[in-house]
Amino acid sequence: MMDVDTFLDHFFGPGNAAWPMRDPRSPAAGFLADYLALLTDQSDVPYILPRNEPGNPRKYVYVIPRLRRQATAVREWLTAFVVPSHAAFVSRPEALRAGDLVDDAVAAFVGHRRVYVLEHPQESSRDVWAALARMRRTIKQRPATYRSEPVPVGRLLAEFDLAMAAGDHRATAELLARLEGTGLSGMNLTYLAIKRLARLGSHGELLRLPALRDVVATRPPAPVREAILDAIHSTALAGPLADGNTEAAREAVVLHGEVVPALADGPLAGFGVEALAVIALAASATADLALWDRLRHEDDVWQRLGAAWPDLLNSAGYPASVAERPATLPPLSPTTTEEAPAEGLEDNPPVIWPSAARVGSWLELVRAIANSQDIGALIAEEAWRSWPPAAASDSALAQLLDGLDNDGAERAWMIVGAFVDSDGYGQPASHTAEAFLTNALTHNRFRSNDMAGIVALLEITLRGGLPAAGYRSLLDDLGAESDRWISVSQASVVLDICDVVARAPSPDNEARLRLFQLLLAPLALQRGRLEADQLALARLINEEFDLGLVWTSQTTPSPNLNSTPTSAGQVLLYSLDEGALRRASSVLERFAPALNVQLSNDHVGSRQLKQWVQRADIIVMATRCATHAATGFIRSTARPDARIREAEGAGSASLLRAVTAALSESGAIGASVSS
Repeated sequence: MMDVDTFLDHFFGPGNAAWPMRDPRSPAAGFLADYLALLTDQSDVPYILPRNEPGNPRKYVYVIPRLRRQATAVREWLTAFVVPSHAAFVSRPEALRAGDLVDDAVAAFVGHRRVYVLEHPQESSRDVWAALARMRRTIKQRPATYRSEPVPVGRLLAEFDLAMAAGDHRATAELLARLEGTGLSGMNLTYLAIKRLARLGSHGELLRLPALRDVVATRPPAPVREAILDAIHSTALAGPLADGNTEAAREAVVLHGEVVPALADGPLAGFGVEALAVIALAASATADLALWDRLRHEDDVWQRLGAAWPDLLNSAGYPASVAERPATLPPLSPTTTEEAPAEGLEDNPPVIWPSAARVGSWLELVRAIANSQDIGALIAEEAWRSWPPAAASDSALAQLLDGLDNDGAERAWMIVGAFVDSDGYGQPASHTAEAFLTNALTHNRFRSNDMAGIVALLEITLRGGLPAAGYRSLLDDLGAESDRWISVSQASVVLDICDVVARAPSPDNEARLRLFQLLLAPLALQRGRLEADQLALARLINEEFDLGLVWTSQTTPSPNLNSTPTSAGQVLLYSLDEGALRRASSVLERFAPALNVQLSNDHVGSRQLKQWVQRADIIVMATRCATHAATGFIRSTARPDARIREAEGAGSASLLRAVTAALSESGAIGASVSS
C-alpha cells in the first residue's frame, strides 16, 4: 500500500488545486492540519481531504473510510452531519474513477474503492467544512465501546437473509460487499448474488453473470437452481408461452437453455410452475425421456404444470426417440476463465455448525437450534417452503424461542430471514414474530442492516393482534431502545415503524401515542434535514393522532408537486402489503397531486398488471416476500425508458422514498425540501 507522503504527493498533484505544491506556509496547510493528522492516527475517523479541479466551479470533498467494512458507518455519519443539508454525494456510477490520478491514489492508499465524494458550490464551503469538523469531533469523542468490531460471517449471512426477506435491497448489496474477503468462497457469494438478483427480478443481469456456467456445474442449492430457471423463463420463454406458441418456446430453450438439464438434476417438487415449464420444454425439445418421465410421474408437479400451462403439455406429448430428436444441448462444463468451483467449495464450505439436523417442521428446526445442530443445509435449500406454516405451531414456537439461552438466541437469529420470508402476508405467526423481536431487543440487534427486518417482524406481530398487556409491553420496550437507532439517516425506518403501528389494531392507544412521541419528536426537531416525502408522511401521522409536533418552518414549507411534469406522471407501486400501498398512495395524493398512481399486489403477472406496467413512467417495487415471477414480469414488461426502483423496505415510507428519488432523477422535484 502507498505511504502517506507518496499519497499526498499524488492526491494534491495534477488535477487537484486545493493545496498547490503542498506549500507548508500556505493558508491551505494551516486549514488542513487537523485533517492531515488523521492520516497517521489510530482513530475511526475517516480521512477527509478536499479536491478543487482546475476550471470547475464545483468543489469536492473526499471522505475515505479507512477500511472497506467501515463504509456503511461512514455513509451514516455523513447523512447525519452533512448530507443533504450542506452537500450531496457526487452523482456518478462510481465515486472513484479508474484512470483518474487522484482517485487511483486514494484506492492505492486505503486498498479499496468504497469512498464517498461530496460535491458542493463554492458559497457552501464554510458550512460544509463546519459540518465535517463537527462530525470529526463527534466520532473522536465516542466511547471506546462503540469502536468498529469484526462481525462474524454467520451474523452477516443472517443479516443478508433478513434484509432480503424484508426487501431492503440496499442492505443486501452492502452485505454482499462486506462478505467478500471473510472466508466465504467466491461460489457461495455468487449463490447469494443470484438469489438477490432473482428477488429483484433482474433476470437479464442474473443470466449475464460470468460465473453462471460454473455455478450450474456445482449442483447448487434448489433456490439457486430455481432462480436460474425462472430467469430463463422470464427472458426467453414468457413471450412465446403467453402467445400460445409452444414450438417457438421449445426453440428458445434449445438456443438459450443449455444449462437446463443440469439444473433439473435434483428434486423438482418444490419448484414453481415457471421453472417447471422450462424443464418440460427442454425435455420435449431434446427428447430427454428420463427427464420427461420424472416430470410425468411426480403427480403434484404434473398437475401444477397442467393447470398453469395446459397448451404446453397437450402440444408436447412424450418427446421423440433419441434418434429423432430435433436438437441437442451442448454438454455443460466450467468456463476456462475461472477456477473450478469445487475446489473453492471444499476450502470454504458454507456449513456453520458441526452436526447435521434432519427436520421437517418449524418446531423441529427450533429444537435442532436448541441442540446446537447444523441447520445450514436446511436454510440453503429453503426446505421450510414445503413445511406447514409457522402459524400452525405459533405458540409452541414462541415458547421454544423464548426459552433459548444466549448462544441459542444467536443461533436462532440465523433463521429469522427464513421466518419473515415464509410469512407471505398470510396468516401471521404473531407470537413467534414477537419472540424474534424480543431476541432483537435483548441482544441489541439494531444495526442498519437489521432495521427493515425489525419493521417486518413488528408488522407480523401486530397483524395477528396482541392483548393489551403484551401490546403495551412490546411498544414500551421498543421505545425504550429507540435512542440506539433513531437518527435522520434512519428517518424512513422510523416512519415505517410509526406507520405499521398506526395501521395495526391498537388495544392501548396511550401506549401507541407514547411510542409516536418517542420516535417522531427527535425527527420533528430536525425537520429541516428531512426529505419532502418523509415530511409529508410525518405530517399525516401527526394529524391522524393529534400529536402536536411541529413539522413546518420557514425553511421547510409544505411540499407540493402540482407542476409535476407529465413525463413522470404515471407511477406504479408494487407491494404485497396492501395497507402500505394505500398509505403511500394517500400521501402521494397530498404531496404530489399531479401524479397518476396505480397500486398492485399481484403475486404473478396478469393482464391488468401488464397494462399498468407498460403505461408507467416510474415503477417502485417492495420486494418483501415478492415472487420471482412478479418482479421478473414487471421488469420484462416495462418500457425501456421507465424508471424502476426498489424500495429499501416494505413500509409506506420506504415506498415513498423510492418514488421521490425517481422523481428527483427525472427532474420533477429537487433532492430535498431544505435545499
